[in-house]
Amino acid sequence: MTRSVPRRRARAIPIAFAVIAYAVLAHFSNAVPGNESLGAILAIGPLWIAAVILAWRSSQRRLGLVACGLAALLVYARWGDLRNHFTWLYLIQQAGAYGLLGISFGRSLGGQRVPLCTRFAALVHGPLSVDATRYTRSVTVAWTVFFAAMSSALLIVYVAVPLAVWSVFANFCAAPLVALMFIGEYLVRHRVLPDMQHASIFDTVRAASRGAGTASFTVPHA
Repeated sequence: MTRSVPRRRARAIPIAFAVIAYAVLAHFSNAVPGNESLGAILAIGPLWIAAVILAWRSSQRRLGLVACGLAALLVYARWGDLRNHFTWLYLIQQAGAYGLLGISFGRSLGGQRVPLCTRFAALVHGPLSVDATRYTRSVTVAWTVFFAAMSSALLIVYVAVPLAVWSVFANFCAAPLVALMFIGEYLVRHRVLPDMQHASIFDTVRAASRGAGTASFTVPHA
C-alpha cells in the first residue's frame, strides 16, 4: 500500500508535464501567427486519440475504430478549412467540455436521479448519512453552476478580447480555477461535516474517474 503512493506520484509527474506542455504549445499557436497547422493538430489530435481509446475499449470495437478512421479521412479532406479556423476548434473543445460537464452534473439533479457528487462520495465512503447526502447534493449544484459559468466565460471572452488574451485564460487560468474549486469545496466540507472521515482531493478525483455508475450505495431519507 505504501508503495502505491510513490508509484501514483511517479505517474502523475509525466502527465503534469504533458498537460503543461500542451497548454504552452496551444497558447503559442494562438498567440503567434503562422502556426495554424500546429494549432489544428493540437485542437483535433487529443480528441481523436481519446475517441480511439474509447472505441478500443468499447464492446463495439470494430465499429468504433471504423468511425475513427472515417473521421481521420474527413479531417484530411477538410484540412485546409480546419487549419484556417483552428481557433474555433479550440473554442469548441474548451467551452464544449465545460458545458457538457455542467449538463452532466445538472441532469443528475433532476427527477429520481442521484446527484453526481453523491455518487462520487459513495464510491469513497460507502452509504452516506442524511447530512452528507444533503451536502453532496448542494455540491453538485455548485459544480453545475461553476461549469456553466466557465463555459459561458470562455465564449464571452473569446468574442470580447483579442485571441491571445483568450488563450491565456483558456490555457492557463481555466484549469487552476477548477483546482481552486476542488480546494474550496474540500475546506467547506471540513466545516460543514466535521465528523465525517474526509477523503483527499485526489481520492475524490480517482472516484470520479472510476465512474459514478459503479457505485453501490443507499441514499437515506431525511
